[in-house]
Amino acid sequence: MNNEKPLISVVVPAFNEEKYLPACLTSIRNQTFKDFELIVVDNNSTDLTATIAKRYGARVVTEERQGMTPARERGFRESRGSIIARTDADTQVTYNWLEVINNTFTKWPKLIAITGPWLSPFKRIPDKITKQYSYVLSVKLGKLLTGTVHLLGPNMAIRKTAWEKIKVHMDDKQVHEDIDLSCHLSEVGKIRYIPRMQIICSARKIEKNPLKGLSTYVGEYPIRYIRTLYLHKSILRINKKELIEVIKKKIPYLPGLVNNRYTNKKIKIKNPYEMIKFKLPLPKSGKIKFKSRI
Repeated sequence: MNNEKPLISVVVPAFNEEKYLPACLTSIRNQTFKDFELIVVDNNSTDLTATIAKRYGARVVTEERQGMTPARERGFRESRGSIIARTDADTQVTYNWLEVINNTFTKWPKLIAITGPWLSPFKRIPDKITKQYSYVLSVKLGKLLTGTVHLLGPNMAIRKTAWEKIKVHMDDKQVHEDIDLSCHLSEVGKIRYIPRMQIICSARKIEKNPLKGLSTYVGEYPIRYIRTLYLHKSILRINKKELIEVIKKKIPYLPGLVNNRYTNKKIKIKNPYEMIKFKLPLPKSGKIKFKSRI
């Protein structure tokens, strides 16, 4: 490790993680890439989290405001590297995780953030399933709803210069912290999904209390997901190329005057492609009924 002038800063937020932290920090210390520093953010732990972190050579910083987002942001502020890699305290990263991160940012200098798939924590569930799930969640769903790849919480890396240009929502109860971060970063530059950037995800929520864990995944998470999209008004931020194809197939050419729902001024629509430019609602089918639909 390099704690003076590292290229990469690895940030691990932690709250009472004495049970899982050793495996996480061991996987980080065993990386093939060595030019990095390790930061563990102690988020008011009452166990041996800070002691264990120091034992593994981590620089421990404290964050008094409770929550993943405040802890993550504190770690990002304390980082000394030009690249910030983040994972969870109950996660294990693959041996070449940092090497893949470094090579990716070197190959694409304009890229501002990357993420990658989860590997299965269970022997009975093949990696192929969790990889596909990660891809759908990050790429397919992300691009459909917000027009950008979504960063996956335990597996992300960001250029610090890009992070310094944004201001995220700090309330974990209102937003999904990784999706919120992704939406803000997408205004700065491009986010990319890297299949070789892999981590082993944790299933402790389901293992510890299956019923409660399942309710979190099917109840609490979707609600915060929708809140995050609403805050960013992302539901209609569909990929423009895909939207053009939809318009070509379903909306006939129909010029006319419409009210811009945002400025309440008349707009002359010469062709259906201008629906994109002025962010007008997309009819389900048939002709555009300007007066009734807008």
